[in-house]
Amino acid sequence: MSQLEQIAGILRKLNNEYQTSTPKKLKLIDAYLVYVLLTGIVQFAYCLLVGTFPFNSFLSGFISTVGCFVLAGKINC
Repeated sequence: MSQLEQIAGILRKLNNEYQTSTPKKLKLIDAYLVYVLLTGIVQFAYCLLVGTFPFNSFLSGFISTVGCFVLAGKINC
């Protein structure tokens, strides 16, 4: 068995266990965390591609996504 097949098997098992044993409330929080993470990535990529002319706007938006991610992640604890 190659390493790639082993990694695929591990990820398949992780996904199956996540789908069967994770409560719906936690799945909803996880989906929100993915959304906030993608929003932060898009903002950062936009900043790299277009520039940071109104730097305060970028900074406030990016820091707010980081704050939302941290506070929502704290709910999981």
